[in-house]
Amino acid sequence: MEQKITSHIIKGLIVAAILIVVNVVGQITGAIYNDNYRWIGTIIYVASIVVSAIYFSNQNNQNVNFGILFTHSFKTATVITSILFLYTLVSVYFIFPGQIDHFVNIGINEAKKQGKSAAEIQEGIVMAKKVLIISFLAGGLMINLITGALGAFLGAAIAKKNPNFQPTQK
Repeated sequence: MEQKITSHIIKGLIVAAILIVVNVVGQITGAIYNDNYRWIGTIIYVASIVVSAIYFSNQNNQNVNFGILFTHSFKTATVITSILFLYTLVSVYFIFPGQIDHFVNIGINEAKKQGKSAAEIQEGIVMAKKVLIISFLAGGLMINLITGALGAFLGAAIAKKNPNFQPTQK
């Protein structure tokens, strides 16, 4: 009986759910504003992609090559990234809109220290909110894709492979 291969979509859904839970816990506790806490999600993300590649290799009895492993792992990363992008979109606008306000308040305090007038600060608030939302969405998308590619590369490099495997053999 041939072993069933776990889909990159299933793996992506599981990892994205874990990362969303980590983010929600951080939001609720306020730990999300701690620089060290932000690394937790990144470490989980990269480690999960590496584990996904190793698991995929094992499910295929190591009859894979670097390209197959990288492709499978990167597809898993794109599923995770897509779900996290949608979560970020909903989170920024509906679930945790206070996150943007937190960063705006940091900017207001900084502007006051620099001696900016109330009019200048008020003008900057509107622009800052727009820039922050775009930064959260676009930055999150790009960083997740780059991090996912790194994880896929590491996973494909670490997982056991059959050096004589040719994709046409399968």
